[in-house]
Amino acid sequence: MIEKEQLLPLVQNHTADTAVREKYAAHLYELLSVVDGARIGEDYGRAMSDNNAAEAVHLLASYYRTKPAVSVSYLTAAGNYDRDAADRTVRGMVRVVNIDWTFENGEFDFLFDPTAIRGPRNHEWLWQLNRHGYWANMARTYRATEDETYAAAFRDQLLAWIAQTDIPEHWNGPGSAWRTIECGIRLMGSWQVTFDGFRASPTVDDVTLLLMAASMHRQSCHLIAHPTSKNWLMMEANGVYTFSSLFDELTDAAEHRSIAAGWLLSETCSQILPDGMHNELSPDYQLVVFGCAADFYSLANALGYGDEIPDGFADVIRSTVNAAISLSTPALTQPRTNDCYTIRLNRFTGGAAGVLGDTPEYRYFNSGRTEGTPPQGLQASRYLPYAGFAAMRSGWDADASYLCFDVGPLGMAHIHQDMLNINLWRGDEELLYDDGGGQYEVSEARGYALTSLAHNTVSVDGLPQCRQTPFQYSAPYDAHWISCDGFDYAEGLYDGVFGRTEQVKSASHLRQVRFCKPGFFVVADSLSSADGHAHTYEVLFHTDTTRVRQTDVYPGALITDFGRKYDLLMIPLDEPGAGVETTVVSAQTEGGMRGWYNGRNDCDLHPSTTVSRVVSGVKDFRFTTLLIPVRAADPMPEVSVSADGTVHVMLEGRSYTFDLNALDR
Repeated sequence: MIEKEQLLPLVQNHTADTAVREKYAAHLYELLSVVDGARIGEDYGRAMSDNNAAEAVHLLASYYRTKPAVSVSYLTAAGNYDRDAADRTVRGMVRVVNIDWTFENGEFDFLFDPTAIRGPRNHEWLWQLNRHGYWANMARTYRATEDETYAAAFRDQLLAWIAQTDIPEHWNGPGSAWRTIECGIRLMGSWQVTFDGFRASPTVDDVTLLLMAASMHRQSCHLIAHPTSKNWLMMEANGVYTFSSLFDELTDAAEHRSIAAGWLLSETCSQILPDGMHNELSPDYQLVVFGCAADFYSLANALGYGDEIPDGFADVIRSTVNAAISLSTPALTQPRTNDCYTIRLNRFTGGAAGVLGDTPEYRYFNSGRTEGTPPQGLQASRYLPYAGFAAMRSGWDADASYLCFDVGPLGMAHIHQDMLNINLWRGDEELLYDDGGGQYEVSEARGYALTSLAHNTVSVDGLPQCRQTPFQYSAPYDAHWISCDGFDYAEGLYDGVFGRTEQVKSASHLRQVRFCKPGFFVVADSLSSADGHAHTYEVLFHTDTTRVRQTDVYPGALITDFGRKYDLLMIPLDEPGAGVETTVVSAQTEGGMRGWYNGRNDCDLHPSTTVSRVVSGVKDFRFTTLLIPVRAADPMPEVSVSADGTVHVMLEGRSYTFDLNALDR
């Protein structure tokens, strides 16, 4: 067996640093020690027996340069690329969590975090820098252009990364390039594409190519030794399974693949709820788990391991896609519940078509409704009783009215204090928002975005919800769900603490939502004192415009001015003479943030509007609000309320009648 010292001369030209040479040689030694020589060939075996380190390295690198690529498109460098972005990477220019930085002379410092010097502090910057998606784009660009400039930049950056980073004592802590989630993401995607793209480059020499393979093996072993949980374990397991499948000439590959497959199977089945939603109740992390499960299923079948996957596993994947379809907005996105950015539905349906087989409904969504047919087996309105999401919609068409009502638990991670929140759309326009909580930074904006004060729900005595449990429902939640031709109805009860956890429960909040199909929504919020004292109750609505004004269509009514096709008319039908005060606030910072949209990845922090209605000094009170999407150029609806609580609405030539005291009928 070749010893580590025999490899030192081979790395002599790769660095002038003696300690780094030792590290490079150790990496190569680790790789050579786990290679099944019989898979590489007789010449390689002879070089190893003769202690000919240079020849062994050359033959192993040649094996990797000519090894056939797997027939799984997302693991190869053939595909779309962004040459401008690749050029920026060559120059050391990166954009991570919406923050730009340039490393001088293109020399990356992979342990540097600009948020530490200019704030707000966001440890995700360094972590996500080390996911190396920009390398994958550079590899695709090289594959398409054969411009060795990209290969030279990658070679230098990879050597710098290996030289700069080690597994720290607290590998999942701030400042670590070896956090397990990053290792998983690198192994399941970005590093595989990068390796495939540059493996034939003459600029990426044999030693550099094998150092990358050696680092991947080291990362895989790190993940096997230190598994975590939740969506992280899905990414870790997917990374190990992918690497061990593609590098199956390593002697521990079969064992690692078996361990990772076990994690993937058990975690997918345990994390996906019976209604198809992921137990963190965030479409962002549902997509992560779906993607890991679908990639595992696809790769296992492509490599001939499909018989190791239980028959019901495909059904779990399918149920996850169905949940995403059920919650999708008319813009063909997912509502931003818990920590979430804007997720396109075709991220689910496109993946499902490739893994489970194309269907008319997948084509309908993947084509933007130009092909295929709307779902035949799923109702347009649907309630997910374990996730606690009621999706009310007028149809699957592009101009549908839509509201998502959250009566669910906290979720297993990435939680917001947002029970009874609603999101409202008309067509592809979001009229009441949940912004998804912003970046994972330490800031006042992030803290505000996690609270119920930043959601479309209520506060008591100026205090937000402070719910500690449940994280997950063990049985379906009874939202008194009704869906029929004329209306949808659901209700939910928040009876937790407002304020701090040690406080006595002050009040309970019952929210009832009725969708008068196909036109508008009725939201009734009943607040009841739980401690026998009078309180101040407030109902909050958030809309992504700074233009909200009064309108004389009905006393106290407000209307947005988005400057688009649709606006939102908000009509209060509260108890008469109750002394409700209405305020409209944008970009407030004094006395606590209000009127701020705190987006993540697709949208930065910016002013919006918080509409507040407050009543004080009462034990019990009921707010009722009509939320009516209206075309900006159309006449306003006609609204009248009879003494017995019967409401009459004339909207877009259609007449509606309902009883304020019996919204479920």
